[in-house]
Amino acid sequence: MFFDMEINELSHPDSIWVYKGSRRGEKVSIWIPYLHEIKKEKAKNTYLVSYRGGEFSMDLSKVDCIMVYGPVGNLPVSFLDALGNNRIPLLIHRRNLANPYYFLPARRADEKDMLTRQVLCRENQVKRAYIARTIIRERIKTLSAFIPPQNGALIKLNGSRSIPQIRSIEAQCAKEYWKSYYVKCGFSGISRRDNERPVNQALNACSVFMAGIFLRWALLHRLAPTHGFLHEPSSYIALIYDLMEPVRWWMEAAVFEAVSQATDEKKYTPYALENLKKMMDVVVYVPVTRQTVRRKSVAHGLVLALRAYLMGDMRRLVLPAEGKQEAGR
Repeated sequence: MFFDMEINELSHPDSIWVYKGSRRGEKVSIWIPYLHEIKKEKAKNTYLVSYRGGEFSMDLSKVDCIMVYGPVGNLPVSFLDALGNNRIPLLIHRRNLANPYYFLPARRADEKDMLTRQVLCRENQVKRAYIARTIIRERIKTLSAFIPPQNGALIKLNGSRSIPQIRSIEAQCAKEYWKSYYVKCGFSGISRRDNERPVNQALNACSVFMAGIFLRWALLHRLAPTHGFLHEPSSYIALIYDLMEPVRWWMEAAVFEAVSQATDEKKYTPYALENLKKMMDVVVYVPVTRQTVRRKSVAHGLVLALRAYLMGDMRRLVLPAEGKQEAGR
């Protein structure tokens, strides 16, 4: 047995998360929150891991990548040596840590890595436009909470074949959206770029919070955070902001509720962050995968979907989104 206990994400939201690829025999990626200690067991390549929430046994021969999240306990050098021998990357990350730690095995000359696939796809303008178009399509669909459905924009988007065209369509929808959003918040006439406004500071804080979560999953699955498809510069975590587009409505809904809750504008940010955290734990249904999961798992699903497309496991990029469960098969 790879694990000596059964893990269910819904009943154990703070326990370890294990993700296995779709290919037969593919190794697993493991996320371990708040590691306490790692001890060698008698069996070859097997280690006992204790963390906040329990312990489990893992066989390094079946592991593709390990991420340790939060303050780290005891990491023996012998364990790091074992990771190197088994060619397993180790990442140490916290939400407020801008530059996570990487322990990477030496590259092999013939090794095919995610970075190469990601960069090649980014340089292919047809594939890059397809990914950007798919991401923005999901973003535009979520705008209907504050403006009428943008069916015309979606039709134009389907015909767009360049990044500037896609950005232009998104910008036109966003202009109408933010105008309506601020009016309904009670702040007509302000701009999203006005960072001195408390409502915008709350939006920015929620964005930073979510960026840390998406960064965690991107790193776990060996995606390069700086190589985006919609957002162009590679001097910041462009891919992370790409992946956040379909779920930006979470942040905007959290801030909208905070504005109605707080009597003091200084409270917008803490109220919004608390609202966002509560939203992340809500159980939702995802029609694409026919699963009932916590909303925070949708964020991880977006990263997994992009990875599967880049790896060639999916011919089409299908992004998960919450929806209603329909009757029938």
